[in-house]
Amino acid sequence: MADLLVHFATAFAPGQALRDGRLRAVLYVGVCMPDVLYKALLYLGHSPSWLCEPTHAPLGLIPICYAAALLFEEDWRPRAFGALLAGSWLHLLVDAGKDYMGMGVIPWAFPFSMDRIELGWYRPEDTGLLMLAAAVVVVVVEIGTRRRKPSRPAS
Repeated sequence: MADLLVHFATAFAPGQALRDGRLRAVLYVGVCMPDVLYKALLYLGHSPSWLCEPTHAPLGLIPICYAAALLFEEDWRPRAFGALLAGSWLHLLVDAGKDYMGMGVIPWAFPFSMDRIELGWYRPEDTGLLMLAAAVVVVVVEIGTRRRKPSRPAS
């Protein structure tokens, strides 16, 4: 839960720049999609971990986001694909900062290579603390955007 909130907060501030609320919502889904798919495949589908790898690989996310974009209206699919992919890649950038004791987490060249990368900026258990900062970011950005929006006159 804490990890998903941190991922959501990383997309919340930049997502406010998008004027279309639907596109913003799809971006938020995209930023949470890699973890949700990984857990669903691993625990609900009882899949081996190697089958879950494409959910955290930049090239593996392209067909996944394309398939998810097919669920949208035909004229809206390119925008949905772009938002899902941008959110998913943002998720990978945040995950790349984690420290997995030198094992890495993101297979950047999957399926061509299983070499993994990690930057080691924070440990996975630190997302509990990052969750508080993420919640503050979400609240501050939401308050700031609500104050900037002009109120509509009552008709």
